[in-house]
Amino acid sequence: MIEKMCRLSMAVPESLGMELIDFLQADGRVHLILPSEEQHNVDLADRLLVLREKLRAVVETLDGIAVSASAESVPAAADAEVERILSESLALTVPELEKSVEKFQAELARIMKGHDRLTDEKKLLERILAQLGTLAFKDSLGRRCLLWWVAKDLWPLALRQIERQCADGEKTLFHVHDTAKEDQLLVELSVPAARISAVTEILHDIGAAVWTPPPQYAGKNYAESMELMKRRLSEIQSLLKAEQSALVAMRKQWGPRQKAFFLLIDRKVDQYQVFSRCDRLGGALLVEGWMPQRGLEYFRVRLEEKFAGRVALHSREPEPDEYGQVPTALRHGAFFAPFAVFLKLVQPPAYGTADPTSLIGVFFPFFAGCIIGDAGYGLVMLILMCFVRRRAKSETVRDVAFVLMTMCVWSILWGAAFGEFFGDFAHRMFHVEPLWVERSQAVMPVLMFSVALGLGHVLLGLAVGLIHGLKARHKKHAMEKLGAMLVILAMVAALMSVRRLLPPQAFPGGIAALVVGLVLLTAGGGIGGLIEAMSSFGHILSYVRIGAIGLSSAILAVAASKFVDVLGVSALGLFVALAVHLLNFVLAFAESGLHAARLHYVEFMGNFYAAQGKDYHPFIYRRKLSWKKDS
Repeated sequence: MIEKMCRLSMAVPESLGMELIDFLQADGRVHLILPSEEQHNVDLADRLLVLREKLRAVVETLDGIAVSASAESVPAAADAEVERILSESLALTVPELEKSVEKFQAELARIMKGHDRLTDEKKLLERILAQLGTLAFKDSLGRRCLLWWVAKDLWPLALRQIERQCADGEKTLFHVHDTAKEDQLLVELSVPAARISAVTEILHDIGAAVWTPPPQYAGKNYAESMELMKRRLSEIQSLLKAEQSALVAMRKQWGPRQKAFFLLIDRKVDQYQVFSRCDRLGGALLVEGWMPQRGLEYFRVRLEEKFAGRVALHSREPEPDEYGQVPTALRHGAFFAPFAVFLKLVQPPAYGTADPTSLIGVFFPFFAGCIIGDAGYGLVMLILMCFVRRRAKSETVRDVAFVLMTMCVWSILWGAAFGEFFGDFAHRMFHVEPLWVERSQAVMPVLMFSVALGLGHVLLGLAVGLIHGLKARHKKHAMEKLGAMLVILAMVAALMSVRRLLPPQAFPGGIAALVVGLVLLTAGGGIGGLIEAMSSFGHILSYVRIGAIGLSSAILAVAASKFVDVLGVSALGLFVALAVHLLNFVLAFAESGLHAARLHYVEFMGNFYAAQGKDYHPFIYRRKLSWKKDS
């Protein structure tokens, strides 16, 4: 149902303005009206925004430490610990928060800088050692080891020139190291000492580049440099492990505090943004908003206890011409609350109109279950949805699972009425008979029943629209809905009279009702009302899909069992039967949900639903511990 709302107007000395706004945020029920675009005292709000972004970076860095740590590292801070620190920090001033955050940020930056420097050096050494692996040659008496980067396509030419240069002396040895570069080779040469200059000149001439170790390892031969790099890499790995442990310990100690500071500042940012946009009058801060009437008296008592009469509060009900500005707050019982997920796909209903959630909760699973109409399918999905609802963390997923569970219950009941349990499996094995009719053998009764459902559902939608028109004193709207109902009922009565389902005396009464209905339609909606009334007959016939889609599902389920008759109780026969049942299972639930939803959105809600409401956004703490930047 749609909550009755009241408009609040509060006046408080400007010095107590932030205290009042904090009270409203903690109460979490007032939808604020912020009329002023001009902002007052924005300096502090800007400082808080800067501080919040600094804290966001700190918290994300601390969270990143856990990601890079091992699976056995310290887990994320418990929400309770964060909330405890948050409650202890509420009295901190903005300068105190800035000082604490900046001090911690500087310390964290210093540690992370050293950590990043060691990580970069580690990556460099690992890349070098991966390129070289193990040196193939070492410097020895009369021979020198050289390392050069050579273009892959020029290396054969260079090798021939080097071999000719050294043809009259000791042979040049070479080894090509495997690297990730496709066009470059890292060539290791063992060259006679007397030929080093000539070999170097040849390599220079083809544009080759000498490989050199990092500066801190230069001045030594390659073997010594490699040994020093291996030792340094081992040392860095030990240092990084120690620093990682230190960072994880820092996260455990300081993570909850920084997260609490972030939430505190986030709250203060919201408060100062509201404070800066409220109107001022003679040293007083004016705050206005909407809240549900049922909580007004408790709100008034708490406000009096908190401020001891220093806040002037005035409340009133909205005027009819204000309904377009009133936010729509919806309230449902425990059973119907999950069905509010259907209204998340459309704009909320306008204030003062009808909330269809409860009616959707009654008819949606009824229609969808009738389309499925198989107790076996319903039982399997019910077990699956019970598991999903128990394990799901998302409220939306739990709501959808509950909606599917109600569909499953109705599917089981309709399955008993139609005698269907995985098609005709129950009839084959246990001789179970339908409590009502067998769909595949009673096509016309099922289709007529579907049309009857549509007639009742469409008339109910028109009745809801009529009641809304009367309550809102919209005479033309009420006349149009009543006229449409009379036209539909008159046509049904006339048709039943012709078919002799009603006595002949009903025919003149039906014609009279038709004339009255047409007059009301014309007076209430003009030509558009007449056209809309005629379309209602199409809406009613649209409900035939309940029976038609259900029949196709029932026939496919029976066909699955026929494969066992044809192929026998064999692996192939059972596999094909199960495959067809699985396909039918998926199609049944998908189609039943889609078509039942379509019948509600178009044929039913189209008769009364006014999707012109404003979302109800109370000014409240964002209690979810989320500090990731919105993308």
